[in-house]
Amino acid sequence: MTIYEKIEKALSGWVIHKVGMIDRYRYLVIGQWNNDDEKNPYIYKGEKLDHPTVMYVIDVEKNKIKGKISLDGYSYGYCDGGTIGDNKVAFFGSYNGITYYLDYDADIFGHEELLSTKERREKGISRGISDVRFIGNHFYTAYAGNQIHRRDAPKEWTLISQEPRAYCKRFGNGCDTESLDGFSEEEIYFGGHEGNLWAMLKNEWHKIPLKPDWNIENVVCADDGRVYVVDTRGRVAVGRGTDFTLIEPPGAKDALPYIREACFFRGTLYGGGAGGPLYRFDRKERRWVKADLPLIGSVEYLAAKDGVMLIAGAWTLKLYNGKETIELYGGERELNELLLKGFMQSAKEVLDNANLLLEGMKKP
Repeated sequence: MTIYEKIEKALSGWVIHKVGMIDRYRYLVIGQWNNDDEKNPYIYKGEKLDHPTVMYVIDVEKNKIKGKISLDGYSYGYCDGGTIGDNKVAFFGSYNGITYYLDYDADIFGHEELLSTKERREKGISRGISDVRFIGNHFYTAYAGNQIHRRDAPKEWTLISQEPRAYCKRFGNGCDTESLDGFSEEEIYFGGHEGNLWAMLKNEWHKIPLKPDWNIENVVCADDGRVYVVDTRGRVAVGRGTDFTLIEPPGAKDALPYIREACFFRGTLYGGGAGGPLYRFDRKERRWVKADLPLIGSVEYLAAKDGVMLIAGAWTLKLYNGKETIELYGGERELNELLLKGFMQSAKEVLDNANLLLEGMKKP
């Protein structure tokens, strides 16, 4: 079977709810069963399930898909991935605390439940996940109440945001936590609703002043060395460290698009969500404009890594490499098989040329 046939078989009946990436060739997808279709219920061991969730890794390099189904009422999923040593890893987390860790190369897909129970609450370790990011060599998660945790070992997590957490307990509000990102493990940023924005700089936390009507949905540490903060009303703040500038749009502010997802790709901040078009942020015009990329359509979720942007709708999955849009799911199969083949060949040529260069450098 081709990768297209495998993706179609794997995603048929599932609504895409989040995407992420391990690297240039391995893409993470979270899907929930289309339970509006009563004629096609999800059956597990003879029992009809209401809210099953699937987690997939789609590997276009090795032409395979690895997945796991959660039967625990998984809700509001988040995912990210990367490489530790020689191992490709990923983490899937849910707002209600159901989590899974994937060591792709070792073929381990482990359950790491963090559900809220009375015993966990008494120990102060009950939490869910509102975002997950792979930074440095660890996974970091964000959750309500300014809780930022680092995964140090299987099922072992360390709270690293003691000062922001204490601030939250003291003042009560302004502590909703939606998004985090980082340039390194010594420079991490997170934000949430009511202007809740923080930066950890060399293990010291700083609260960054921001207007209280800002409901931050995305914090993006970009390749250009800047941090982009995007709120639900499409407003953008740009900076680094503790110095941020609000980029006020010209004209009517009620014309700003709703931005639920944002990522930085090849020098440009992109945004979208809720089934609308893909936008790019024009810093010169200080506003979001529709992105002129081929065959994108409606956008629900975004991810970018290693020079590739992954774009998903509820029933579509697309790859943009800076030139062509390759429709992995929901598109014309024959044309996209050719495009994907060219994408893989060009990537291999880049790797082969780099290896030849290294061999030449080793020669006396």
